[in-house]
Amino acid sequence: MKKLSVIIGVILFFSTTAIINAQPGLGLGIPGQGNPGQGGGAGAVQGDDSGETSHGVEISIPTVALVDVEGPGGNEAGTINLSPDVSSLEAGSAIDFSTATDQSLWLNYTSIIGSNQDSRNITAEISGSLPAGISLKLSAGSISSGKGARGNSAGEISLSGTAKNLVTGIGSGFTESGHQKGHQLTYALDMDDNIYTNLSAGNYEVIVTYTITGN
Repeated sequence: MKKLSVIIGVILFFSTTAIINAQPGLGLGIPGQGNPGQGGGAGAVQGDDSGETSHGVEISIPTVALVDVEGPGGNEAGTINLSPDVSSLEAGSAIDFSTATDQSLWLNYTSIIGSNQDSRNITAEISGSLPAGISLKLSAGSISSGKGARGNSAGEISLSGTAKNLVTGIGSGFTESGHQKGHQLTYALDMDDNIYTNLSAGNYEVIVTYTITGN
């Protein structure tokens, strides 16, 4: 996933105040830079400078919407494997597809919302074909860390080619970055027994895409 660093730079421009000191001979009737004999006072201060000055500082805050999925050891998320446990299956028993789960991945995000925006959501969708009768379920646990970006889990969703809300109500803030930061993701398989006869053994791969809304 692409990461972005945002640097806010402030450039300050300072004006100097020039002070002109009285020179010898100003108004004293002796050689110097003044006119001899004119009141004996100091030379005049030049320009519009005074004992105080000011300038403007413009600060720009960008909108930010970043999402990432982290795996164990601080690595970017790779391919996970879901397969039901058939090691103790007896003849005549149904395969328990709910044993095919994975909780190794964590959802991270950073958000700064616009002044006219209430919140953001994170959606999930898949591309590719699932085995006949199999559903791929996904849920995001309660947020475990972070500042401000208190997104709410939308509960378990059944992934399809249509984007569905997974986390809602994200404001300005961040989850922190890395494994065991943000929301823990749980993947699980579900089987429709009415379509069991259409199921074929094999390896199937789908791609899960996460999107944070309101970029």
